[in-house]
Amino acid sequence: MHYLVVSDIHGQEDGIQLIKNAIKRFKPEGIISAGDQCPYPGEDLFSSLISVRGNCDRFYEYGSIPFPPLKRELTIFGRSIYVTHGDSIWVDDLMLEEGSVFISGHTHVPSIRKEAGIYLLNPGSASRPRSSDGPTAALLSEEGFTIFSLIDFTIVSTLNFSE
Repeated sequence: MHYLVVSDIHGQEDGIQLIKNAIKRFKPEGIISAGDQCPYPGEDLFSSLISVRGNCDRFYEYGSIPFPPLKRELTIFGRSIYVTHGDSIWVDDLMLEEGSVFISGHTHVPSIRKEAGIYLLNPGSASRPRSSDGPTAALLSEEGFTIFSLIDFTIVSTLNFSE
């Protein structure tokens, strides 16, 4: 069981298609988006996202779907998960407990690491990557994170919660 984590789709059809391909391949329990879905990526994808608002999302309408919040606090696999875009709220602004997960986007650069007992994930960008890894996304499982290429599904990096 796992969740697909995406960010910075920016409404681009090629990125949306890559995400749909990942959904078909991995059949995730849910899809978490760290913002910048804009412009509206279509109700079939957007309505299934557990999303937050990115800095670009405020310029677009989302039809009948409620505008996403700036942040979300979730419990997945018994872990506290905090999701924000990363442009206005950062991990240092929060009082997270050791073992918590902080998911953000905004930089379009994939990364996973552990700092001061907090697991940090940025899945990169599905549409406008700013790293040599190309379009990326991540899987969140009970064991940890895996960042992968949305082009060929090769693994970019992993981090286990036991580390």
